[in-house]
Amino acid sequence: MTAIKAYALPLLAALIVHGLVGFFVVQGFSVADDVAQVVTPKVVNARLMVVEQPKAKQQPTVTKPRANAQRRLEQQQQADRQAAQKAKDLAQQQAAAAAQEQKKQRERAEAQRQQDLEAQQRRQRLAALGDLAEDSLQRSLEAEAEQMQEDLNAPQVSSYQAGIYQLVRDNWSRPPSARNGMQARFLVELIPNGELLSVALVEGSGSSAFDRSAEQAIRQVRRFEVPDDNALFEANFRRFYFLFRPEDLLR
Repeated sequence: MTAIKAYALPLLAALIVHGLVGFFVVQGFSVADDVAQVVTPKVVNARLMVVEQPKAKQQPTVTKPRANAQRRLEQQQQADRQAAQKAKDLAQQQAAAAAQEQKKQRERAEAQRQQDLEAQQRRQRLAALGDLAEDSLQRSLEAEAEQMQEDLNAPQVSSYQAGIYQLVRDNWSRPPSARNGMQARFLVELIPNGELLSVALVEGSGSSAFDRSAEQAIRQVRRFEVPDDNALFEANFRRFYFLFRPEDLLR
């Protein structure tokens, strides 16, 4: 059986060659030159070789306990991330609340400072009003006392003023140009013993003769009768005005 398999292929080749020769003979060709020699084929010992393909690398099979551990690890990592985020959010909220509380404290402190300032200003105004009222009351009392003193001194002052007026009137020689409506005002200064210190015209009559005659009437007196009370003298006779008005003239 093995010998038949070994010679089957050469036998088949010989048959093919003989068939070709017969074909050319039938066709009328000479095959003497073409087929000069017949090469007897050697026996070919062939064997079918099967090349094995490399097996694909299989992924390691994860066992169920290992998958559970991996899942638990992922869950723990997720929980840790969530906890960290919550802690971060809580810290931000606490920081915002602290900042808000600080702002409220500053606002309360500013409001309290403003209230204290307003209260201080009110106290100062009240104190100023109290001082003003007290000062006003003191001035009022002083003015009232002065008025009372003036009222008490009025008769005595009037008596000395009348005496001064009479002395000047007696010394005045009215000029012919004097007319009703004319008037001349003089500022008279005395020293405490009543002597004349100075005479100054402060309002003229429009007539130089009238003004000169009035001034001459004051200067001729030289010394006036004044009160011995220095306060009374200083208040009424140190400096006073003397007014000339010839109202008793007919024209």
